Amino acid sequence: MIRRRQVMQAGMAIAATASAGPVVGQTGGQPIRLVVPYGPGGSTDTAGRLLAERMAADLGRSVIVDNKPGGGTMVGMQSVAHSKPDGTTLLLTTTTAALLPAFDIPLPIDPQKSLTAVAQFADIPVFLGVRASHPAKTLADFTAWLKEQPGTVPYGTSSTGGLPHLWGELLNLKVGRKLEHIPYKAAAEALRDVVAGHVPAFVDVTTPVDQQVRSGTMRGLIVGAPKRVAAVPDVPTAQELGLPDLEAAVYFGVTAPAGTPADVIATYNAAINKALGVEAVRERLMSLGYIPTGGPAQAYTERLASETVRWRKVIKEAGIKPPA
Repeated sequence: MIRRRQVMQAGMAIAATASAGPVVGQTGGQPIRLVVPYGPGGSTDTAGRLLAERMAADLGRSVIVDNKPGGGTMVGMQSVAHSKPDGTTLLLTTTTAALLPAFDIPLPIDPQKSLTAVAQFADIPVFLGVRASHPAKTLADFTAWLKEQPGTVPYGTSSTGGLPHLWGELLNLKVGRKLEHIPYKAAAEALRDVVAGHVPAFVDVTTPVDQQVRSGTMRGLIVGAPKRVAAVPDVPTAQELGLPDLEAAVYFGVTAPAGTPADVIATYNAAINKALGVEAVRERLMSLGYIPTGGPAQAYTERLASETVRWRKVIKEAGIKPPA
């Protein structure tokens, strides 16, 4: 997740972060550059390359995957925002495009004004879990257990200011502020401490925690999705538990520089939705922990805006400070 210092430094880092990946597809007109705001090799990069390959095949144009990590995705966002709106540059956009404005801190760009939505891409739902030996078998058990504790109870996440942290504080408001956030440098560190019994609870997304659930070292209490998630099929959803306001996911989409022609946006939206309709693509994404989404560009625009409003309210009510 973004740290404020990273955000402010991101503007100075653009020129130093160009690292284009290989061209995908056959050349037919000017190549399209898909900026991925993470380094090569991770699941987001893999998903971006999969999308690039399918778009290239459908559009008959080369698609270049350009990795621009840094600044908590701000480096990549700025790079695309400052590109010509001629349809040759796209961004694999993350939840930060909605969360950063929610903190009301100075930003090098306003993601939702400087970028134009193309299509939603995929979600990874939020997950709350405890170690397998914890007495709580359900979310209701966990809530009751929290109330019995004399003080606050720590829960771990992979960072300060990320969606798991904000979701954890939303839950905290519901349980009478009995939880205390403990940020870690990485999800794996937090997960290790929860499994070892040093921290009672863990909030993150369903990947890679699904491996711990399948192995029996962790018990899932709730997943923030409207229906069961293939990665953790035995974990009840927020909808099932009658808590639809706890639905939340780290979500991904594709955006373009503001001012990109509407017909270009429509063409790319159709290509992305077509790609997400290919069974092999869907299966590959789900194997990486993603839930394919898709939909019209306007739906993605509305989601970004509504999520900013939603989490700004939680940030203010819970008194969450901006990432340092």
